Amino acid sequence: MSNRRIHVHLTRRERQIMDVLYAREEASAAEIHKEIPDSPSYSAVRALLKKLLDKSHVAFRQDGPRYIYRPVLAKRAARRNALQRLLETFFDGSPADAVVSLLGGGRNKLSEADLDAIEAELNKIRKEKN
Repeated sequence: MSNRRIHVHLTRRERQIMDVLYAREEASAAEIHKEIPDSPSYSAVRALLKKLLDKSHVAFRQDGPRYIYRPVLAKRAARRNALQRLLETFFDGSPADAVVSLLGGGRNKLSEADLDAIEAELNKIRKEKN
């Protein structure tokens, strides 16, 4: 399976575990269990971690009697994958539609600093394109 599509087939619970691991960088089963919303039993979390190990989504190191888990795919690559899934699912693959949705609607109160950062990034993209 390519890195680009590595997290596509995760269950909701597996994705929740991966979210905890990306947020913390590494965690024990007990720590993961505490952080999952409406968490299943501790044994279920351990069983899910085993599945994630079998699927090569996580790795572990031993720290005394505990296993400390970490994601295999770098956070940056996972972010790219998540954004690609979001674009494909909700915006027909259109980054422009996603950006307009994020910026529009009056619900998002962007500061001048936010607008300046967005404008600078757009200018950078334009220069690279030309």
